[in-house]
Amino acid sequence: MAPPTIDTEIKVYRPRGELRVITGPMCCGKSEETMRELRRAVIAGRHVLLLRPALDTRVEADEEARSRSGQTFPARTLADSSGIVPTVESAGADFVAIEEGQFWDSGLIEAASALVDKHMVVIVNGLNQDYLGRPFGPMPTIMALADDVRVLTAICQVCGEEATKTQRLHADGTPAGPDEQLILPGGFETTAAVDRYEARCRRHHQIGPRKVRRH
Repeated sequence: MAPPTIDTEIKVYRPRGELRVITGPMCCGKSEETMRELRRAVIAGRHVLLLRPALDTRVEADEEARSRSGQTFPARTLADSSGIVPTVESAGADFVAIEEGQFWDSGLIEAASALVDKHMVVIVNGLNQDYLGRPFGPMPTIMALADDVRVLTAICQVCGEEATKTQRLHADGTPAGPDEQLILPGGFETTAAVDRYEARCRRHHQIGPRKVRRH
């Protein structure tokens, strides 16, 4: 039997679904890496779509996604995971990236799996840990189901070593405690009058005391 020709190989090719995760602490370049993958996919002739949750306040809704370094990419903003599959299908996309996985509800897991089952490439980026160092939202399950997981690191703002943690600080520079609001969108404002985030290594990551409640 003669070996298959190039034309034959093209005819039997089938798109392969794949779930990829890009994760790490704040300021490690997750969005930049995601946008790099999207631009490569465009060059490869794929129909790409970037989705972001409404909780991501770095840019106005329904405009674009923006990295901390200022890179941008056109994006759609959704209120919750129920809109993911219909939006992808209506856009005719076959290469999908989902920003800030930790901010989505648990339906993200089912939505991402459904798209992969339809032979799409799905990239989910997000924090793997919250500011207390605990697994964050649906990210642990997404990571367990992924075909490829890239864990990025940042630079510790205290010592300059590799950072794997996200530090949350009050306006006065003290660390946030375990009984405070978990999700604080933004956190990178230039003013010192608000709580903020920064990358820390394990040694310099701090958790503040619980608030004293008066009875």
